Amino acid sequence: MHHLFSKEKMRKGKWIKLFCLFLLASCIVSCIDGYKGNETWSSSVKDTQLESPPADKITVNFAETPQGYKQTIGWALVPGAGGYLVSVYNVDDPENPFVIGEENQVVDGVSVQRDATEDTRYKVVIKTLGNPKNNNAEATTATEKVYDNMLPVTAIIPNGADLADYFTANPIPESATELCYELEAGGTYTMSGNVSQGMTPVTIRGDKVDHPKINMIDGSFVNDGTGFRLKFIDMDYSNFTGTSSNSVILMNSTFNTAGLELTVSGHLVIPTTVPIALQSCKITGLKYYLFYDNGQKYAIGTFLIKDCIIGQNTGSFGNAIIRLATGIIKDFTMTNSTIYNEVAPSNSSNRFMQISANGSAATIKPTMETWTGGSMSVTNCTFWQAGKTAQSFNSNGPMGNATDKVIIQANVFVDCYENGRIISRFRRGNTSAVFTGGQNSQWYDGQLFNGSQDVTADVAYFTSDPRLTYLGNGEFKMEGAEQINARTGDPRWLPAQ
Repeated sequence: MHHLFSKEKMRKGKWIKLFCLFLLASCIVSCIDGYKGNETWSSSVKDTQLESPPADKITVNFAETPQGYKQTIGWALVPGAGGYLVSVYNVDDPENPFVIGEENQVVDGVSVQRDATEDTRYKVVIKTLGNPKNNNAEATTATEKVYDNMLPVTAIIPNGADLADYFTANPIPESATELCYELEAGGTYTMSGNVSQGMTPVTIRGDKVDHPKINMIDGSFVNDGTGFRLKFIDMDYSNFTGTSSNSVILMNSTFNTAGLELTVSGHLVIPTTVPIALQSCKITGLKYYLFYDNGQKYAIGTFLIKDCIIGQNTGSFGNAIIRLATGIIKDFTMTNSTIYNEVAPSNSSNRFMQISANGSAATIKPTMETWTGGSMSVTNCTFWQAGKTAQSFNSNGPMGNATDKVIIQANVFVDCYENGRIISRFRRGNTSAVFTGGQNSQWYDGQLFNGSQDVTADVAYFTSDPRLTYLGNGEFKMEGAEQINARTGDPRWLPAQ
């Protein structure tokens, strides 16, 4: 009896196993429905007119990856689909979109990855493909979704406004979250006085393709000690009537530290995560400062100049265009930009940057971040007739310590800075900071500068004429074969590849 009972138990066990395998197979079929190229299972959806995935079921995730900044686009599975036809476009200029990656890519899954850039408008087009095996017809129309990775707009400032008047009537509110004020594409604005942001991080943004223009009459963008960004804006200072204390970005002379924690050294820290930045701006006719700390102890975590044209028109301004009289910058980066002066020679004190403070970023010791050192990076930039008799960089301590990093690489300097003594000044005349150089051009008064300090300060520098020509209105042409071949200087002055 025991033997018969065991056989019966075994038979029941086999049936249970078969039933479980059947359930597992059913689950797999439902999971893979919507993919093609699988001959083992067939979809339960047949003889159907398919639809494309709905726009509200399309998701986009932007992230830094080891391969760079990427976007991953996902969508809802359409049962019975034979795949999807997918295209992704940059639509910063809606009239002239351009494809990113493969156009009309056939996708078996429910996601694709594409390259991404910041502050960009995109459109994805997804069409469900048919499945002839199951007599499922492809969707009659594709789904389009427009999206972006831009900071949400707080307010749009109407075309024609005076920014000083607008922000007087609409003060920037206190906010721990960054606010964004947008100027209309192609608009014309004036600014006749200060615009104060207080302690609220703010972005003032134009349109990437059709920059609005601000006619600067007076005033500065005044910052009390937080992040601030200007993007996609042209600023004309040719009719500026303000004083020499004005600056494009000016730190408040009233050191508003109430309720804020200062470092042991007495600095008010702006964290590296909330930068002060100029991006894709064109500034012409600048008479005074680009940035000035107003003699106060602000410690700026990140200062960024990217894809900008900054034009001076002064032979008398006697200070650096980026001046920190008491404050400090931890990480300064300038890339793909141009600085020039309509007037030569300029004042012998009209440096590119001056940091008068002693010590270094490592001595600030903020409580919210760890600052082990500072960095200064100037890459792929063009300088023409800027500070012709002045020093390129001057510092009493920052950017010259063993914990600091200095990168001056792939730049073009023509008739700039103290008879060509440029790189050695960026290095503060010593070799304490970790230095990366090379592919810089230093051309002065029609010849290569051969001063001993620069020969030892730079490495693998170019010795040929960059053949840089100023065309007016902040536009240049570069014809030097060595520079073109290596793609050095501001990329916009290079011929297309």
